[in-house]
Amino acid sequence: MDKYKNILFENPRPFIIAELENNRLIISETNINYHNNIDISLEHIKENIDIKGLVKDTLENSSDNISINFRGKKFNLNSKKVGDNEVVVWFDIEDNLYDLSKASFLSNLTHEFKTPLNLIFSSVQLLNRKIENNKNVSYDDMEKYLKIINQNSYRILKLVNNISDDNKIDLGHSNYSPINANIIYFIEDICESIEPFVKSNNMRIVFDTDIEELIISFDMEKMERIILNLISNAVKFRKSNGGKIILSITHNNEFVNIKVNDNGIGISKDNIDKIFEKYVRLNDKRSIIKEGTGIGLYLVKSLVKLHGGEVTVDSEIEKWTEFNIKIPNRTCIKESIDTYEKDLDRVDKIRIEFSDIYA
Repeated sequence: MDKYKNILFENPRPFIIAELENNRLIISETNINYHNNIDISLEHIKENIDIKGLVKDTLENSSDNISINFRGKKFNLNSKKVGDNEVVVWFDIEDNLYDLSKASFLSNLTHEFKTPLNLIFSSVQLLNRKIENNKNVSYDDMEKYLKIINQNSYRILKLVNNISDDNKIDLGHSNYSPINANIIYFIEDICESIEPFVKSNNMRIVFDTDIEELIISFDMEKMERIILNLISNAVKFRKSNGGKIILSITHNNEFVNIKVNDNGIGISKDNIDKIFEKYVRLNDKRSIIKEGTGIGLYLVKSLVKLHGGEVTVDSEIEKWTEFNIKIPNRTCIKESIDTYEKDLDRVDKIRIEFSDIYA
């Protein structure tokens, strides 16, 4: 895909890289399986006469933009010849709702960056003012302002990471590196690492499993991101008097189910249908936290899909919320490993994920 990156990065849209073989459309690479705003199966694309015609015309250097309707959604297709028998086709979405969502996201994003930057600048200015006035800067002052600077630096880093990961997923460039490892030990270790952060927000976390050891194939970095995101989400939407998070694992011969349950404010029926959509924020009048970019749960869904799984959510308002991740119970063609060397950056990753939550 590297040889097409100039085209694809200039046109960050759902795309296919296709060729014709005996009038059959062969798709060698695509990112539409990872794109949340396009509802087309690859089989529909392969059999579509107009798309075949566009690829053929492009190969014969007589291409033109065309409009195609799929399931009520309208797309403009653009193409470019990139080889003797190879064409890149990307989809421009004619959807005002999508444009409005993206505009809303960019507006929210500006606010999200301004808030931590203002807190950092104001802390630095206050410290500098004390120093310039030849006043002794106490240890308490240093600790207070450095804590503000540190937390908001993590908050900016979280924003940058989310935007970067979102862009990689949309372009189909998200690396997926599964290995065989003990999923039980891995997730239990995350729960133990995150316990102090949960407690600092007047909550507790409980880990439960129906088996002590289970070797399956998963990407450690991405699974860690999934779990940290869901736990921080439970903390973010807690009730004001604290609460409880239960992380449980069950399994059968086909699947492993990872559930994150909390007794927080819950999710309304209106929000639950769009909770995994990109740019949608779980803002609610009962929520302690009123901020966010609306990328986090979209990333969770995308990262779970990379594992060949799915994530669902159920909730009862003012009572509980439960996210259920279902991934295949299988191993990859690598030697299994019995232990997981704890990531030295785990605490930093937790601080990044919790950076927009103020205890």
